[in-house]
Amino acid sequence: MTDARAFLSHGDLFDSLTETECRTLLATRTFGRVGVTSGGLPVIFPVRYLYEDGAITFRTGGGTKLRAAESGDVLAFEVDAYDTETSQGWSVLALGRATVLTTEHEHEDLPTLDSPSAENPRSHYVRLHCELLTGRRMAPARAGLSS
Repeated sequence: MTDARAFLSHGDLFDSLTETECRTLLATRTFGRVGVTSGGLPVIFPVRYLYEDGAITFRTGGGTKLRAAESGDVLAFEVDAYDTETSQGWSVLALGRATVLTTEHEHEDLPTLDSPSAENPRSHYVRLHCELLTGRRMAPARAGLSS
């Protein structure tokens, strides 16, 4: 079992990230989490994504994420990183409306992480326009300093 004190240290420092820093960090990863509302409850789904031109694009199959995008719902998207050696990390949260780009894999200009296949049912491209970006950077408490 993990010792909770290892990541809940008193005095850890949290700094807000600028919008530019958030956009830069979004572009450094390809795995994040999409948050939607389903039946009045929050649901979080892992997705592979690309960030380009101020928007997050991911593929999905039919289901909750696609229905949310087709309805023009506001989605949440979160990506983060944490280094266990240095105890430093960051988290970026994007909020925005989602749209369905296409259900075809024929458009050459769509960003993608993988090739289409007959066995892959995730053929719908969803784009989340980042309307609100916030982020935080975490660093361990420094010796002799307290919050």
